[in-house]
Amino acid sequence: MSLSLEVPFEALDPSRIREQMSPLSLQLLASLSVLDETDSSNSALQRLPLEEQHAKAILAESQTRGRGRRQRHWYSPHGCNIYLSLGWCFTDGSLCLSTLPLVAAICTCRALERAGLQGQRIKWPNDVEVSGAKLAGILVELQASTSGPAHAVIGIGLNVSMPAGEPGTEKIDQPWTDIASNLDETLPPPDRNRVAARLLDELLSCVVQFRNEGFGAFADEWAALDLLNGQEVSVFQNDVSTNGIARGVNSDGALMIERVD
Repeated sequence: MSLSLEVPFEALDPSRIREQMSPLSLQLLASLSVLDETDSSNSALQRLPLEEQHAKAILAESQTRGRGRRQRHWYSPHGCNIYLSLGWCFTDGSLCLSTLPLVAAICTCRALERAGLQGQRIKWPNDVEVSGAKLAGILVELQASTSGPAHAVIGIGLNVSMPAGEPGTEKIDQPWTDIASNLDETLPPPDRNRVAARLLDELLSCVVQFRNEGFGAFADEWAALDLLNGQEVSVFQNDVSTNGIARGVNSDGALMIERVD
């Protein structure tokens, strides 16, 4: 797929990304690779043996079957955005991994702030929005047993520079935006390699803190970024609708609702 002339193509480069990552992140990262095209970065990582997935990051220039939660399609044009997956093995069976998507969303907001963005919030459980438009989504997939370690693949799709007229964008079924459209006009256009480095920095730092301290270490930050808190919501589960006021999340990451009769 060709890019609009307004957006110069800037290839993702593992060397350039590594140059901009922190020394601690480089110590944690086992390997980093960039694929020109794949079905999805999560699937590409999951095809590796489990023992090779830990601390491995895969980025893709484009995805033919990018997916979000509930197998929803994630539009993934070539050379516009960031499609990143990181594998991580958690050996502590008591860790509540249902909160990991929330932590990944917090990491994404941190990286966006470092990129110069303001006003980003999280729509439970793991959509990052700016001014009511979706900027990023997270898909965490787990392979776990009752007695062994849990292997997580954390996938993040982040719109960086995606022109509204790009072929295919008309199929997106919800309001969306990108980093480039929300930066202060005095700032330079976003550099995808720099954004990827910041995203990996935050993600690696967070998974280590999450492994050591659990979701409690992020609870206050989540509350500050929680877009739904205090808002009227309708939640559908097993074909049953629950209406009420969103009141944050519990220790398992589930949305708490004050029912309105």
